[in-house]
Amino acid sequence: MNVTSDERHSAGWRKRCAACNELIAPDATICPHCQRPQVRERRKKVGAILKWLGAVGAIASLVITLSQVTDLFQGLSRHHREVTELVKAGKAEQERGDYPAAFASYENALKLNPASRPAREGEARAAMRWLDNIRGDGHTFTEVADRLLPVLDQAATSAKGSQAADLAAHVGWANFLKYREGSREGVTVEENYRRAIALDPNNVYAHAMWGHWILWQNGNLDEAKRHFSAALASGRERSYVRGLQLSALLNLERPDAEAELVRVANEMRKSGESIPERDRNRILDDYEMAFHDHHALVALLSALPPADAEATFVWLDAGRGDEPQLKNWRRDFVAANLKEIAGDRTEALSTYQSLQKELRGSSSALVSSVDDGIRRLSGKR
Repeated sequence: MNVTSDERHSAGWRKRCAACNELIAPDATICPHCQRPQVRERRKKVGAILKWLGAVGAIASLVITLSQVTDLFQGLSRHHREVTELVKAGKAEQERGDYPAAFASYENALKLNPASRPAREGEARAAMRWLDNIRGDGHTFTEVADRLLPVLDQAATSAKGSQAADLAAHVGWANFLKYREGSREGVTVEENYRRAIALDPNNVYAHAMWGHWILWQNGNLDEAKRHFSAALASGRERSYVRGLQLSALLNLERPDAEAELVRVANEMRKSGESIPERDRNRILDDYEMAFHDHHALVALLSALPPADAEATFVWLDAGRGDEPQLKNWRRDFVAANLKEIAGDRTEALSTYQSLQKELRGSSSALVSSVDDGIRRLSGKR
């Protein structure tokens, strides 16, 4: 049946076909004209639902992203605090002389943040201080050196001037520690000291370490003295330089080294420097061995002017915990020998004789040396 447009309009047909656009009944599901199903409204509803779901998904995604970003920033903030705390701990440990602990703190800080400049610089400083003050502590020197050398090498790639020279010198020192334990292949010592001085001609570490290296090899004392003098003139790390200088001289069994040791002790006394008890006692051991060898004692006491020679011995001897009487006997014996060396035989003989009376009945090892002095000066055999 054909229905006119007016009839359709008057019948209340207000909906148009989704396919042919003809007017159809509002509740029609099939178009009577083209027989196509009517799904536009349903599609609109589905589309609206899908849009709503998409919006919800976008919001959820944004919330998740914001949560992840927040977690990331919280993690970075936590890492930053941990790195800062480890750097502070490293500084405190280094200040109290616990260099292995300081190095470990900086090392852990760099595991959390490899780009941390304070941790990187602190690790290099701790490595150098550890090498300066190395002890056994259950590890060989080679084991410690092998652990620290990569840190020094890496720090040297960006260092300049005196800092680069300090690092180069400590690379040489680390290699020396390996050398003294028998390592030879690939171990360069003097070359690193030369490189350090090329970077900084007055570098305290390079000069002190090079002076020590020369004497370690039983080398020329005058050459070593020039390096130690340059190190002292730098004005840096004076006690460290003295420590290396004393150690190098004490390791030599040569008359020239023993005389130089006395001269160094005299310089330290006059400049008000302190001397470690261990080194003090080792120098005094040289004196006491010479007490029984007149020629060796003359060589030792002649290294300084008489007044300085006596004052330096008294200064060294004052640090010992012996009874005052024993100290007085030793000092009187040194004074008698100095008078004898100066050619004042009468005064020297008088001092020996007075000391002989005081020693009578004692078990002091000086008894025989005093008797020898009296025989020398009195012409008795």
